[in-house]
Amino acid sequence: MYEILNNGKNEAVSSTNPFPVKMIGGSTVFGSIKPLNYLYVGKNGNDASGDGSAGNPFLTVGAAMSIATAGTTVNTFPGTYTENLTFKAGVNLTCPVEYGVYIVGNHTANFSGTVICENIVLQNANSAASGTVLTVSGSSVINLQFLNSYINSFSTSGAGDSIQWTNTNASSKLQLVDGNVSVTTSGATARCFYSTTGAAGSVIANRVTLKLDNAANIALSIGGAIAFTHTQDSVTGQTVVANTASYIGTLVLQTATGVATFTTTSSGISVLSAVSINTNTSPAIAGTGGITFTNIMYLSTGVGGAATLNSGIGASPLTMGPLRIRAATLLPAAAVASGALTGAIEFDGTNFYKTIGTTRSVMG
Repeated sequence: MYEILNNGKNEAVSSTNPFPVKMIGGSTVFGSIKPLNYLYVGKNGNDASGDGSAGNPFLTVGAAMSIATAGTTVNTFPGTYTENLTFKAGVNLTCPVEYGVYIVGNHTANFSGTVICENIVLQNANSAASGTVLTVSGSSVINLQFLNSYINSFSTSGAGDSIQWTNTNASSKLQLVDGNVSVTTSGATARCFYSTTGAAGSVIANRVTLKLDNAANIALSIGGAIAFTHTQDSVTGQTVVANTASYIGTLVLQTATGVATFTTTSSGISVLSAVSINTNTSPAIAGTGGITFTNIMYLSTGVGGAATLNSGIGASPLTMGPLRIRAATLLPAAAVASGALTGAIEFDGTNFYKTIGTTRSVMG
């Protein structure tokens, strides 16, 4: 939608009328028009005299957000902006160029509503005390989406997470699509994603690379009641799941060095499906938590020994998870006699039984 600002009059450009409409030879000529619900930020802008138009933008994203209302998109021209960004409910952030905007600082999301960011790179300062890149906090319902965007920690101390989640609302959601989350100097408190014990909500990462500089450290530390779903791409570094959290990985390459690629102590059920495992450590998947897996491919010949999931046979394409049957009371003999159970396998806690036709017998 667009707005004609001066009703066809031949008026000069001003802060209140930056997009004049001029009359030439009896015809209306649009010198320029202003899109509704857009504010602009540029390196040639000015927070004091700018009005947020494309021709007179603000200098900082924060200045635009301070006056933006829900439904507004802050369109930021390419460049590096050093400021601590506080996301605002309903105020979206975009750049017309892919990965064209770098916002360097410590950024926070504590609002109620939806925010969409596209073609944006969030990062912290390249220093020892640079801290976490993005902190998602509060107890309100947050729907925060990053499309074609990067969230990268450049802390030199090994103490700056890329994303730290402390929000406690189970309906909150973080969506990452077609992007990258990385840490250039990882350590015990520098992870791609970290959620605290009391955290709740869900994370969806689709076609997203999650990468540490050191594959021996923890890339994903998923705690609280977070449900983390990762579809396609890769994780470099260990994935750890605790408390009641869960992880679902599909078509993901998981790489670690010196540690298991995946460890769970959570009471929540995690699922690994069509996942490739690359580690020099046995076991490749560890912990006492609940986990279901199928179609696991082992890429590293360093994985071996009786403790590995593929029984120590080394690299194995599309290894299927074991089939486990819980003990149960055998089905009625009348069902066997009727032929309805032909092909069935049953387990009563002591023996396995097979039924062929109308005959049930103990499997040897």
